Amino acid sequence: MNHGITNLIHECEDILGIKFTEEHFNNIEKYYNFLSEWNKKINLISRKSEIPVLKNSLLEAYSLYEVLQYEEGVFLDVGTGGGLPGMLIACLMPDVKIDLLDATRKKTVFLQLAIDELNFENVSVINGRLEELSKKDYDDKYDIVFTRGVGNFKVITPHLLRVINETGSVYILTGEDNGEFFKNYQIFENPYLDTRIIVHLEK
Repeated sequence: MNHGITNLIHECEDILGIKFTEEHFNNIEKYYNFLSEWNKKINLISRKSEIPVLKNSLLEAYSLYEVLQYEEGVFLDVGTGGGLPGMLIACLMPDVKIDLLDATRKKTVFLQLAIDELNFENVSVINGRLEELSKKDYDDKYDIVFTRGVGNFKVITPHLLRVINETGSVYILTGEDNGEFFKNYQIFENPYLDTRIIVHLEK
């Protein structure tokens, strides 16, 4: 057990002003420990700043959870990498179906191992690119799509919108410096990370 990870989750609780349920805490802790263990073998997140990355990822995921907590249906995390924020949303919302999409094979292999280790029956992994996904059988499939702002926004936004259904929503987690680009869309400020925002898009 990595006590540094346990402490960072408690630190996040203090910042968020909450106490995670025992189930939520245990699942986040197990996932972070598994991610940290595998990060020593393959590059999933920055090794030099692993704890700060995990801390900020949890704070950002919780801000997204506050927006999504009453949503239902099928979710998609685009460019999930090592599972951030998709795996954390899965920890906090075990009753929703979540697909994790990433183009890097070693990352999707890790994610499948993590899902099996944590017994997350509601999470699936897709190895591929969004541009390819939106050309296949995924048009209008998802109720909620979110991403940490990967790729060129002008290029990726049409593909993000293509894979949500008519009543679906896209949420882009990005830096406040991109706010001007999304000025015509609904923007949520992140109450826990001053430099981050959540952009809401609909068809």
